[in-house]
Amino acid sequence: MRNNKELWDLTGQVAIVTGGAAGLGAQMSYALGEAGANLVLAARNLERCKEAAQKMQSELGIKVFPAQVDVKEDATVDALYESVMKEYGRVDILVNNSGATWGAPSLEFPINGWRKVIDTNLTGSWHMAQKAAQIMAKQNYGRIINMASLAAFVGAPAEIMDTVAYQASKAAIAGLTKDLAVKWAKHNITVNAIAPGWFRTKMTAGTLEKSEEIMLPFIPQRRFGGEDELKTAVLFLAAPGSGYCTGVVLSVDGGWVAQ
Repeated sequence: MRNNKELWDLTGQVAIVTGGAAGLGAQMSYALGEAGANLVLAARNLERCKEAAQKMQSELGIKVFPAQVDVKEDATVDALYESVMKEYGRVDILVNNSGATWGAPSLEFPINGWRKVIDTNLTGSWHMAQKAAQIMAKQNYGRIINMASLAAFVGAPAEIMDTVAYQASKAAIAGLTKDLAVKWAKHNITVNAIAPGWFRTKMTAGTLEKSEEIMLPFIPQRRFGGEDELKTAVLFLAAPGSGYCTGVVLSVDGGWVAQ
């Protein structure tokens, strides 16, 4: 029987976190790095990844590799995995965190906005997961964690979320997660998703400040998520001890979707 340290320890593993240099991505990167995983911080903004990588490497004493990727561009996804395999020789964990949104009234929602969101959130996540799974299948081990949202489960008044493509993409992520969990179980790859509610980040600060009075009544805990309240969720799904947990969409939302 493994002890608790062994069940949670990620020492020597390699974790790719897309969008891992800022916001919720950085929070999850720290969670994995603090458990011992070596990291790949991948995003479109390479300079931001380099700055975050230097900081995390210094603070955590792990190896952190900054990389550039635009998940809706196939060539950059392929190049990312080539560079990661050259640098580390393995991929144990993927956190599919890159995402996009587009706000517009649903009756007037532009098709180019729809395509950008779907290409990033759904197609990009699928491509990243497939490339990771090809490596993980050869290792007979892997953890894939997709990012869904409370928006996957509920409709939203326009004054809170007038982002129909985002809602559709996150519902699709939940379905993709369950299907891949079944298909890839034979390779000892778990596929799960986290469905965050509203967290305070630089990206959401303006929206939350403007709409706080409207949003809080929808949240049973009457508050937004904290700066460290996604860490245990991602660590649980990435840990060696969660091997019998697959196809799960884990809500971290203060009780919003429980209503």
